[in-house]
Amino acid sequence: MRRTWYFCVVLCAVALIGVQARADGVNFEDQPPGPSLFVLAGPAQTLVYTFGAVTATFSGGVILTNETSQTTDNSNVYATASFGDATLTNPLVITFNQAIQNFQIDILNALAGSYTLADNIGNSLNFSLATTGGSLATEGFAAAGTQVTILFNGPAIGVNTFDFAIDNVTFNQPLTTTTPEPATISTLCGGLLALLGRRLRRRRS
Repeated sequence: MRRTWYFCVVLCAVALIGVQARADGVNFEDQPPGPSLFVLAGPAQTLVYTFGAVTATFSGGVILTNETSQTTDNSNVYATASFGDATLTNPLVITFNQAIQNFQIDILNALAGSYTLADNIGNSLNFSLATTGGSLATEGFAAAGTQVTILFNGPAIGVNTFDFAIDNVTFNQPLTTTTPEPATISTLCGGLLALLGRRLRRRRS
């Protein structure tokens, strides 16, 4: 019984540490709030994040907050559009100082159409968004290079039109859209330990 108790404690600790590791990513909430409209946002912002030995540099977009027409994510996002400043680009580009494994984003408030996630050594994922405006999708692929691009392929509404934002960027993590929230795992572990404690007390009595 003592061995089972020890195993459960270790298992819960590993699960909680794993959740904390998966929580390491870029959600842009460390940045000052931006405007809600591209017309007020100004030129593209280059953002640099460091995770241990890995540095990620975001370019081509700008921080928007509570973006107009967005109903699914009112936090800071990294966004680009053809009707914003001329320095905003399609694709958005994330450059790493070393090769990564796996890359995942939330893509939102985008034009309906075809998109491509790609790294610089030939790995890619094509996906489509069916709805223009308040869309939100989680997309990821087995990246392995030192650069990742997020590209809107069209169809454009006019000449070279693009409009999309990204949030909750992760890399060097398992690809998943169903990761349990930390609070959920904490609750499960707490319940498991309580049941084991009750069983141990019964055996002693």
